Amino acid sequence: MLAYLHHGPPPRAQSTALARELNVADPTVSDAVGALHRKGLVERRRDPDDGRQQQIVLTLAGRRIAAKAARRMVPAEIALSSIDPTQAEDLFIALLAVLQRFHEADLIPVSRSCTTCDHLTVAPGTRSARTHRCAYFDHDLPPSALRVDCAQHRTKGSLTAVS
Repeated sequence: MLAYLHHGPPPRAQSTALARELNVADPTVSDAVGALHRKGLVERRRDPDDGRQQQIVLTLAGRRIAAKAARRMVPAEIALSSIDPTQAEDLFIALLAVLQRFHEADLIPVSRSCTTCDHLTVAPGTRSARTHRCAYFDHDLPPSALRVDCAQHRTKGSLTAVS
């Protein structure tokens, strides 16, 4: 939960949105937020956009712990950086396909990747089926530019962006 709060929007830093993101029940998030609050890692603030809601915000201590946890991924990032660029692109495309299939099978309740987005199409007039176009940004996207987490994501078949 600290990682989701540290990463920033989306989702809105509210209990229900976090429960959906983490694929757990609302009471589970409430219990976790309560424990993190008692430890001084989060605080609750009134949502400026909706006075009936509360936002969950990391304290300075919470940001420090979340940043420290994020640094644990550095060795994996270094190891992956030595992969041949073509192999890395193939791996990335394959992982996006897996995420898309998991999302379609409702194994992942929330996905904001390009492969599950209504804005994504195959770029017209391109030689490669691997070049896509984002209608939102009106821009062609080579595989390396596809996103895993996009704030402008709109789930295929929906009329509104994921919040």
